[in-house]
Amino acid sequence: MTGRDFDKTAVAVATQTFAERLGRGEAKPETAAAGEQAAGSGPYKPYGFLPTGSGNETCDIQGWVESTEVAQGIEVPYRFVTQIQYFGEEQIKLFLPDCIVVIDGMYLRDLRRKLARRQVTFVQQYSSRVWKSAPPKGEPIVEKISIVRPETPERRGRNS
Repeated sequence: MTGRDFDKTAVAVATQTFAERLGRGEAKPETAAAGEQAAGSGPYKPYGFLPTGSGNETCDIQGWVESTEVAQGIEVPYRFVTQIQYFGEEQIKLFLPDCIVVIDGMYLRDLRRKLARRQVTFVQQYSSRVWKSAPPKGEPIVEKISIVRPETPERRGRNS
């Protein structure tokens, strides 16, 4: 065995889980970059994980200004998420100290589980203005992202 053969074998084994090495697990699909994962088979990816050098500390949750291609969102530090609430597979609520991020869509169970485990670095709302083809039926889709903030006297105005 040459050094090159050893390197190929060692890399192949290192990317497998223990169960896969024993022949009891499912093989992971190859991704574009090591560690990169995203849901959805088409160009639109409703959520995913892009590895960062410093670990999973935040999640970028992005929607679109209505009838435009202008992105708007919130960078959520995981340490401030106090609870994750859900309604079936259609709605997820992330509770933060100053707001609630509401994610509406379909087939969001996997997203909820990954958010709870800090395995998501981005969530993005679908927009037909940005992605010309609709996501395939049966795949996760984020239809709307809302940020709900409590009403305070400062927000209502002085003369209210």
